[in-house]
Amino acid sequence: MAAVLNLEVATPTGLALKTEAASVAAPSVRGEFGVLPGHLPLLAALRCGVLEYVANGKKHVAAIGPGFVEAGPEKVLLLTDMIATPEEIDVSVAKAEYTTANEALRAFQDRHEGSEYAELARDRDWAEARIKAHEMASAAR
Repeated sequence: MAAVLNLEVATPTGLALKTEAASVAAPSVRGEFGVLPGHLPLLAALRCGVLEYVANGKKHVAAIGPGFVEAGPEKVLLLTDMIATPEEIDVSVAKAEYTTANEALRAFQDRHEGSEYAELARDRDWAEARIKAHEMASAAR
C-alpha cells in the first residue's frame, strides 16, 4: 500500500493540479467524502465546494466546480471545469457574484427547474465555494 496518494485535478484546459497527498477530501453530490492511501475504488459525481488535501504535512484548499472523481488505493483524479486556489480568488468579486445570483434566484420563487435556474444555482454555488475556500485558507494562516 502506498503511503501517499497521487492527486490530480484535470480541466478542459489541462492538468490544473498534480501533487502527492496524504489525504484528500472533496464534496460529492451525496455529501463530503475522504480518501486515504489504500482506499477502495470509488467513482462519484462532484458538486461545487472545497477540495481539501494534505501535502508535505500542510493542509491545502481549492474551490472546485461540479464534475467527477475517480479514487483508488494510490490515486485520486478529479475532472471538473472549474478550480481556483485561494491565491487566485478575489473574494470581493466572489461575494458580489454570490449576491447577484442569489437575488436572481429569488425571482423563481418555488419553481426550481429549467436551464436558467440551474445556471444561476451553479453560479451561486461556485461563488460560495470560492468564498469558503478563501476563508478556510485565511483561517489556516
